[in-house]
Amino acid sequence: MEFTYDGIVRWGFGFYNPNHAAALICAVFPFLWGWKKYPWLGWILSGLLLVPLVMTYSRTGIIVLVLEFCAFFILNRRKNWQWLAVTVVILVLAVFASNLAARFVLDGAVTNRPKIWLAGIKLIAANPIGVGHGYSGMIASAFLLPEHIQCRTLVNSHLTLICEYGMFVGVLWLTLIFYALMRGVNYPAVWCAVAGLTLSAFSATVFDWQILFDFHHYGRLTVTNFLLSWFTVGLYISLLGIAVWQRPKKKMFLAAFAGAAAILGTMFCFYDANTPKVCHGTAIKSGYPQLLVLHDATWKLANIRPFVENSGYILPLTGGIPDNQYSPDAIILFGEMCMLADKFESDTPVYFVDPPEFVEFSDNVKGIYLSNRNRARFFDQTEIPILDWP
Repeated sequence: MEFTYDGIVRWGFGFYNPNHAAALICAVFPFLWGWKKYPWLGWILSGLLLVPLVMTYSRTGIIVLVLEFCAFFILNRRKNWQWLAVTVVILVLAVFASNLAARFVLDGAVTNRPKIWLAGIKLIAANPIGVGHGYSGMIASAFLLPEHIQCRTLVNSHLTLICEYGMFVGVLWLTLIFYALMRGVNYPAVWCAVAGLTLSAFSATVFDWQILFDFHHYGRLTVTNFLLSWFTVGLYISLLGIAVWQRPKKKMFLAAFAGAAAILGTMFCFYDANTPKVCHGTAIKSGYPQLLVLHDATWKLANIRPFVENSGYILPLTGGIPDNQYSPDAIILFGEMCMLADKFESDTPVYFVDPPEFVEFSDNVKGIYLSNRNRARFFDQTEIPILDWP
């Protein structure tokens, strides 16, 4: 898949997402500044590195670079203002010459992010032990976001990690980051690189956990992207390690832990009873009637959502039948799952949604939902009521 802007292909330099390439490029910049010997060479290399950064057309990349500039010259004792001025001029010229400046507008990619993040926070509040690997974006898109917003992750590596693996992992992760930022101020280049990657991962899925842990299919992307992704997360963890690899300071560590705990604790303020809880890959929301909803792999959760919006539900996220035994008020079977109607207790009403052509109608089937393409096929073949599609 190519990322484009105004008809121009955005370069990923081996990454499938140009924003990830921009994050890695920005992490390199601080190590080119403030050299004791040949400082001019470092600044020339920095100027040259601006070219691939601009070619990514990443807004976050430019913002992160500017913030790294500012932080480095605050933390660094040697102020090479002349080289800073030259680099800033080159950056400004490159941004305007490439028309990248025109990207700094409030488009959907910007305005949708807070909505996705809020959905992720609600998921965390309802599922403090995590929703499970790879489920965060799927659940948020299906149940917590407007229909026009679809996301695979929460477009925030830190939030996705906490949402999928739970608050215990989140506390450890955030404590490490905060402690590294507190301890690493004596190493300006390392501090700026850590801060830059932290911010990049906050506004995009730079650390794509779903791809990183797919050792068989590499997220159905290229091996190059997989290796570069692991290099980026490895670089980040290494830099965090360098920043904290000093004599421990108990008070500073406790402050970092308290900050992490406070942020995660604040998320409980966004608890919403309509947010599903997830257990072993099954989304559960309490309500009446409580529906057991089974679907085959051809059905997307977004298409199932209208059938369960105003009720409670038990819904396996990836299809199939849940392992646990439930006592629902009614059962809705989608597609091929309609073939299992006679497997349930006869006193539990069952409803079909677009059943296959040769399905058998058991006595417990109380209604059929038919899409327009299947309505003519079943309309005159059964006395079971044909229900209005939600």
